Amino acid sequence: MNCKEMMQIPELENVLKLKAGEKGLQRLVRWIYFADCLQCIKSEYKIEDYIHGGELVILTNRSVTDDNEKLMALIRQMDEHEISALGINKGQISEELMKYCKEKGLPLFELPEKYPLIDLSQIMCRRLVLEEQDRNAAEQLFSSILDAEHLNRERVMAQARYLNINFEGSFCVAEFAFENVKSEWENDDTLAQGQNIKRIINTEFSFYTKESILILPQAGSILALIPVSQTDEEEVRKILIRIVERVQRENAMKLCVGVGNSIAYPDEAKRSRNEAAAAIRAAAVTDMQGPVYFYKDQGIYTLISHVDDTRVLDEYVGKQLGKLFRYDEINTGNLCETLENYLAHNCNTKKTAETMFLHRNTMNYRLKKISELLNCDFEDMDKCLALKLAFMIVKYRNR
Repeated sequence: MNCKEMMQIPELENVLKLKAGEKGLQRLVRWIYFADCLQCIKSEYKIEDYIHGGELVILTNRSVTDDNEKLMALIRQMDEHEISALGINKGQISEELMKYCKEKGLPLFELPEKYPLIDLSQIMCRRLVLEEQDRNAAEQLFSSILDAEHLNRERVMAQARYLNINFEGSFCVAEFAFENVKSEWENDDTLAQGQNIKRIINTEFSFYTKESILILPQAGSILALIPVSQTDEEEVRKILIRIVERVQRENAMKLCVGVGNSIAYPDEAKRSRNEAAAAIRAAAVTDMQGPVYFYKDQGIYTLISHVDDTRVLDEYVGKQLGKLFRYDEINTGNLCETLENYLAHNCNTKKTAETMFLHRNTMNYRLKKISELLNCDFEDMDKCLALKLAFMIVKYRNR
């Protein structure tokens, strides 16, 4: 639920009056926190012990709100920790606070002075719990779409309508893969990290689409089903880059993102999910720059990833390079490395020798040995292409 949707809750229509921060109405509300206790502004207490991001913070105690200097210091600290909105009683909102909230896009709501806060708490908590149940149901739906061998499209569409998820138009699957997961998360609560990343994904996409984003945490990654009907590829790329940058800044986590091709029906999501994973593997092999990789941009690796029977790939590699692998293994040689570098330098003997710090005679000897073992002529470009493809398959399969 974002701040705009919170304002539209029937029981709160005449309770939450927006005073400032309209630009931030897409901020997601995770929970409600009453910050009237004085300990919240005492120096021995840390704001992060109370604020974890995504809260609607309620401040109504005059001993807090009447001291504008301390109030503003408190609000600035809370805003740094990503609160979603602020609620203060009528007559307790200063001009400085309104100006700050307007500049920061922090929704500021005026509350009726005599409105029972227990009612506000019950309404919000009930709504948020129901939303959490719906989120869990949405995760289960997404999981079933990805895992089912034979998807019942009518049943899926019915579940989607119940959860207010629109499957009209086109979608693609994006996989947010964690880099160096073990070292980064060794001392952290992985569940909390995952929830924070989900919140960032939802927040960034909520500014560009009204559609719900299906998000599913996995071991080492998070999957998202992204509607792309109204958003072009470049805009999607910018959103994904912003998500990566926010996660790095706020959670000290490095992400890379693979994006599958667009699909028209839910039962095609598995294919797009596999393409997203393949895009990440291919990018790792080719050392592509940037954190976002589209499957369709992976060149020859796009074709390799389409071979579902990996035995076909292994047999191809064995046929092209098997004798060379066995020779190196028996003789502790490096003919495979030499050939791979030679092909990478477009069969230029001089450049390959310089790169590998080899004497020209040594280079020529190795090439002659390789040619004898594989019974190949390096002037035959078709054969060179076949050998290079075999090395590409090895890299891809090792990933």
